[in-house]
Amino acid sequence: MKIPHTIPKNVLEAYRCSEETTRLTCEVDRTIRPEDVSWDEERVPSLKTLALRVIASVWKKNPILEELPTCEDRNMLMEILPTDLPFELTIRKIDNEHYWERCSRARWGHNDCAEHGNSWRRRYCEGAFREYLENLEPSFFESQKEDCEKMIDLVRDYVHTIELRSLLPTKKDKISLNEEDPCLAEEAFVHHIPLEFILPQFPHLTELRINFGLVYMNDGFEWRDFEISIEDCFGLGRGIKACPKLKKFTLTRSNLDQPRVAALLQGVLENDSIEELDFSHCKLADKGAKAVGEYLSHRNLKILHLANNDIGPDGVAGIIYGLLKAEHTTLQHLNLRLNSLLDNGMFHVCAYLLRSESLEVLDVSACGIEAAGGAALAEVLTSGSIKLKSLNLNLSNNDFNEAIGDSFEAALRNAPFVVGFEARMCNFSRQSEYSIHESVLRNKQRKRKEETKRMLEKSQKISIDSFVSE
Repeated sequence: MKIPHTIPKNVLEAYRCSEETTRLTCEVDRTIRPEDVSWDEERVPSLKTLALRVIASVWKKNPILEELPTCEDRNMLMEILPTDLPFELTIRKIDNEHYWERCSRARWGHNDCAEHGNSWRRRYCEGAFREYLENLEPSFFESQKEDCEKMIDLVRDYVHTIELRSLLPTKKDKISLNEEDPCLAEEAFVHHIPLEFILPQFPHLTELRINFGLVYMNDGFEWRDFEISIEDCFGLGRGIKACPKLKKFTLTRSNLDQPRVAALLQGVLENDSIEELDFSHCKLADKGAKAVGEYLSHRNLKILHLANNDIGPDGVAGIIYGLLKAEHTTLQHLNLRLNSLLDNGMFHVCAYLLRSESLEVLDVSACGIEAAGGAALAEVLTSGSIKLKSLNLNLSNNDFNEAIGDSFEAALRNAPFVVGFEARMCNFSRQSEYSIHESVLRNKQRKRKEETKRMLEKSQKISIDSFVSE
């Protein structure tokens, strides 16, 4: 019995008998002990076990697996095979999920297989490739290009998600502007590894998450380590353009402003498969938001996150203009929290609510919206002109008052499509908060009943059609 693979250690400790229990008379005289997981430790190992141990000890020189006669032998070898064998050897020879689980747990403390398609081999390949890219020196990439290609060849069939928590910048370099006066010097631009070379080589890539910056800083820390060049953005855009299966692209907590996002979106614009875009916690401001709005006028996203980007009313106007300019808007989730939208920005959002038919989630929490913007939204909800089937609103931490709370209380009584409403720290009265909660709960229950009824009718129709066809 193998611990902690067959039985986890925490389960073993939970069911272990206490010392007081083992000293009981009935326990001392008991001959059969099924809970004893160490019953075979003192047994002399069989010849087969000894042979498998020898095979495991020299597996690096003689990697045999399928040549073993039985499935039981192969499974036992996977239990005892070292997890520190060369990756280029194991990835080609071993497809046993239990072995890759052992390798993942030995290398990383956090392992959630569900985040990697419930595949331990994919989890290990994505984690190993992430660490490899995060430690690549961009200043010497050309000399490492051949090794990078070898690594990509090993993992390309198993990588579906690339997550880069940090990227090393180029080494600090000075370009002298005046040879006679070396004090007059200009710092070179900060560049990173060329992602336009790496990304197109992954045919199954569906999600890309990047942060241009450093997570761990040493004594040589400089603010330039968090910069991103326009050339980086152009290259990243060209790499995304060549990823036909990419569904989600996330670039957060980076120095992404208007020129850089414009350069990036030139390549992203030509990718028809992207459904979710996340630029949260960057530096887009109003001009960058307008560039995103221009992108939205040509592509139909489902989810857009622009939290904490210093976007004001003008920037929101550009986003809404782009959404309304598109022929067929499919946006379902719009996240604008932590931006200074103010009342004027909320007016633009209200105009979009009146025209959208697909929006399901709207987050404008902590956006500096006051009474005028709240009153406008409450009026839109009661107008009867909204075509949305369901809407989840988050208005938390805006400077409303009790009168606006009363307006929302009255509005939600006649807005059955609102199935979610967050209004914490909005200065509503307790009576309004309670009434709003009851209205939203009632809408949720009604929506659930309608969906259940629709599913039953659909299943009955399918049953009848199949019976008639027979």
